[in-house]
Amino acid sequence: MADTAGFSVRGWRRYAALTFIAGWLAVQVTVPLVQKLGRDPFAPRYRYARYSWAMFSRPVPRFEVSIFRTRGAGDREPVPGIDRYVRGYQSPAPMPMIAIYSSDAEVLDRFTRLVTTLARDRHDGYAYVASIRWTANHPGGTDSMEIRADATP
Repeated sequence: MADTAGFSVRGWRRYAALTFIAGWLAVQVTVPLVQKLGRDPFAPRYRYARYSWAMFSRPVPRFEVSIFRTRGAGDREPVPGIDRYVRGYQSPAPMPMIAIYSSDAEVLDRFTRLVTTLARDRHDGYAYVASIRWTANHPGGTDSMEIRADATP
């Protein structure tokens, strides 16, 4: 029976183990940094990334959204049956939200799909609008925007 208390890795196995450990640690540090900062790690624009280490994270974007319908240049009207699409929302009141998205493009995509679905489901001649106003931690661009989809009768 061999004494395993004094066992150590020697020779080429030691160098292979050290190389593997160093490579593994380099990947574990480099990949999150590249994901967080984008392709150019020295670019001045910070990129929001969802799944990242806490020491590299930033506060998530916050915004208010109002979803309403309008006919022509008329007033904002509540969307009937909006609970079917957005649970607990009272149209056209602004609804504060915390983005679970990593960019403003993802927020725009979600609300574009929502107003497009509203317009497609109802053929009533109204224009369905999502008005987004960024309140904190905006990733860039304008502070407010509107997404509009027309429901043709």
